[in-house]
Amino acid sequence: MKISWLGHSCFRIEDGSGRVVVTDPFDEAVGYPLPKTKADVVTISHDHHDHNNVRTLKGNPAVVRGPGKKAAAGIEFRGIASYHDDQGGKRRGKNTIFSFEMDGIRVCHLGDLGHLLSEEDAAALGEVDVLMIPVGGVYTLDAGGAKKVVGQIRPKVVIPMHFMTPALTFKVESADRFLSGQRVERPGHTLEVSKETLPKGGEGPLIVLLDYK
Repeated sequence: MKISWLGHSCFRIEDGSGRVVVTDPFDEAVGYPLPKTKADVVTISHDHHDHNNVRTLKGNPAVVRGPGKKAAAGIEFRGIASYHDDQGGKRRGKNTIFSFEMDGIRVCHLGDLGHLLSEEDAAALGEVDVLMIPVGGVYTLDAGGAKKVVGQIRPKVVIPMHFMTPALTFKVESADRFLSGQRVERPGHTLEVSKETLPKGGEGPLIVLLDYK
């Protein structure tokens, strides 16, 4: 599996058979180069402009939104209802967490999660191999909250997203506080991972910081 960070909360995930899933594509106002990649499936965690720009993608992808189980391109997606804030959605609305499996690897994308998980939702996610989590605060979990959610889910690999970079046009925190004191690898723009090469655990999750270009 190849996981490339296109900026903000947008990832391109390609499995060994060439199927491509793109998460939360953004529009031109966000600051990163638009994600114009071809996709078979696109997941949308919520309908804000920095997460729902399906039209920028090539290939007429199937669009997966909202809670529940859905199938597209031979992949089963599970959506779990959550919120964009810690007040039950009263400030920023609803958010959907998506989990799905490709190449035997269970991926979980938290979207713009703004709160800790309930015990039920954490249990519903089951075993997660690769977790994409917002860490920049202001609109989502901050560094402290993100670390707590990582502890709830206990994934093998954690990829931070939704944090400040030179490209981003609005202010959130950098990833520095989240990365502090943790085991971090920086493979560049793309992480290549297989079931066999996943960390075995025992030392806590491996944090993988990707570049957006």
